[in-house]
Amino acid sequence: MTRYCGTTDVNLFSQVTYAQVGFASQAAMDAWVQGTLIPKCQDMVDNYVGHNFYLNRGTIRADGSGKETQLITSSAKTVYSNQAVTGSGDPAPAQLLPLPLIAVTAVEIDGVAQTVTDFQVYESYATYEDSVFSSGRLNVDIVGTWGYGTYPHDIQYVTAQIAANCLSEMVRKRMIPDIITPVMERGMASDRVIALILRTPLVFTVNEKDLLNKYRYYSMEVA
Repeated sequence: MTRYCGTTDVNLFSQVTYAQVGFASQAAMDAWVQGTLIPKCQDMVDNYVGHNFYLNRGTIRADGSGKETQLITSSAKTVYSNQAVTGSGDPAPAQLLPLPLIAVTAVEIDGVAQTVTDFQVYESYATYEDSVFSSGRLNVDIVGTWGYGTYPHDIQYVTAQIAANCLSEMVRKRMIPDIITPVMERGMASDRVIALILRTPLVFTVNEKDLLNKYRYYSMEVA
């Protein structure tokens, strides 16, 4: 599964050399940034906006609204048949929304298959023409795709900038070697230390949040 950004942009934005963060070579630093740092930054982006930016396929199981419109909310349960259509990957965290919707290939309500052409798909909801999604608990199954065919440029930039800010913060706080060495050598320590650095205000700044805000979805009620 491809990352939202690559090491080239991270290195360009940070202007941090491998020696400044205790690596023996540029290749070693790039491997760590690609395999450890960028995925953490992606998680931060995904959790801030509430969804991922992969092309996802699977089943969305929701509480029937009793209305013509079925909102996709945080109460929906998602079963991924293939998180990224171009590669298998790991399931996304359950709390992430299966949005934006792209297409629906099948719908079941109360265990009964419906005619898929009767449904219209919008970014955060589906509508049932001349009928309603019957009320119930997890009684609506929507099979389809959601997410993004390509990563938006904003997301590529923000992910790379957060990673670059993290490298710069490591150097600024002079965490070498007491902190940076454990980051590279011990997995559990790496997770804790990176999480600590990513929480600092100089890493995930207002500028990055402003760019991400337009990708967030907010709850609404439909009469």
